[in-house]
Formats: sequence, C-alpha cells, structure tokens
Amino acid sequence: MPTDGSEGSHRAIEHAVALADDVGADIHTVYVLNATEFDELDGDAVDKRKHVGESALDAVERACDRVGIDVDRELRRGVPHEEILATAEESGSDAVVMGTHGRTGIDRLLVGSVTERVIRESPIPVTTVRVAEENLAIDTPDRALERAKEAVAEAGYEEMDVLDKPYRGTSFWIVPMELEGQKARVHIDGSNGSIRIASSDS
Repeated sequence: MPTDGSEGSHRAIEHAVALADDVGADIHTVYVLNATEFDELDGDAVDKRKHVGESALDAVERACDRVGIDVDRELRRGVPHEEILATAEESGSDAVVMGTHGRTGIDRLLVGSVTERVIRESPIPVTTVRVAEENLAIDTPDRALERAKEAVAEAGYEEMDVLDKPYRGTSFWIVPMELEGQKARVHIDGSNGSIRIASSDS
C-alpha cells in the first residue's frame, strides 16, 4: 500500500487494513520521495519531506496495530509509480491498494498520473479508494455506472463501451465494459466506491 500522507488518505488506509484483516494478509506500505523534486531541495526541506513520509507511514502502522496486522514499512526515493511497482514485486504482494482523488481533466493529468501508471502497468490487481470527503456510497445502478466511467477515465482508458447494465453482488456492483477492445468488469465497492478493474476472465 503506497501512502502520501495527504488529507483523506485515511480512507485508503482503512480499506487496505479491512481487506488485509478479512483475508489474513500482512501489509507492506511505502512512501516515495519523488526524485525529481527531492534533488532540488535544500537540507532543511529534505528533512521536512522525510519527516512527512515517516509520519505517513506511522499512520498506516498505527491502523495495522489496532487490529493486529503485521506491517512492513519503507521510505524510498525515485519515480513514484516505478518505486510503488518495485515495492510490490520485491515484497511479493498479491494486490495494491492506493488512494485517488477522483480528479478529471487537467487535474487528473497532473495529480492522478501516479495511480494511473500503477493501474496500467501493475501485473497484480490494483484497488483504488476515493479519498475525497463526500458521500461515497454507491446505492443505485446509475451511480455505479457513473463511478465505473469515472474510474476507467482515471485509469487512463480513452475508449470505453458499457456492455450491460450494472448488477449487484453481495457488497459490490459489477459493470461489464469493453476497454480499448478488451472485455472487462469494473468491480465497485458499494460502501465506499473503491474500484478494481478486472479482465472478463478474472
């Protein structure tokens, strides 16, 4: 689980901890110091950025400790999406859980690019959790479809078609779609709007 310590990141932490608790998994959390920004900082600014990173990792560790989940933590420096993917591979992770602010347009291009690159390049499932402070419950097919289209756009897909109406599982909505010529299912957590994009064979 990558973390950036931003406001609202507790939502992603809570989701990751709940998921790990449900399946009996451990959590490996990482904070990445962006190498491009890091190289331009002076000594005091570097120390402050490291402190922010350690504080973000502390928050994940506290959440894990409350429910008895083992957690490994790591502060890395580099290109964020590359370091996140490398951490997942090196730790043998089965899935990635990370926050997204749900931005669109220019804001998505500037801020959402890390999440987008991780989703597109990860060989393991990636679950994104909206961290915006709003009502995130998905309680109707229309909201499920809206959230699916939003999530697909956040992931960087430009060609999308809805193949069928959203349908409800136990706690998830499932939206059958075709993304850039490939059939897929968008799974949406009805309680918080977190998503997972899976091929139709998954």
